[in-house]
Amino acid sequence: MVVPFMNAKEIVTQDEKRLPTEARDFISRHFPESKVSYIKIDDEFILYKQYEVVLTNGVEIEFDSKGNWKEVDTKRQEVPANIIPLKIREYTNNNFANNFITKIERDRYGYEVELNNDLSLKFDKNGTFKRLDD
Repeated sequence: MVVPFMNAKEIVTQDEKRLPTEARDFISRHFPESKVSYIKIDDEFILYKQYEVVLTNGVEIEFDSKGNWKEVDTKRQEVPANIIPLKIREYTNNNFANNFITKIERDRYGYEVELNNDLSLKFDKNGTFKRLDD
């Protein structure tokens, strides 16, 4: 039996109320000076949504359907320290003292961070350094 999939649809809005509460709280806590420029809501499946938020300062944040952050890309600015797990902050401060994190991604396997010198570092889900990508 073949089960047809619904086509994914994308909604673009500025209505912050369309975001899960957790996502709204994250933005106001970590980027209080910025406003939402727009939100892209991607309905991949009936029960799963993904949110991409672009702030007026250029920061891009991706959230899952529950409002948990998946990626924070500040472009050339520093990612707020309290978003970055302590073990990753300590590693980057100790090994790349003259640099800072401009992007952080997380998934079920771990974290990837980009530094302002364009190096990419991979960590496991506990924050243990795994490897360097340039």
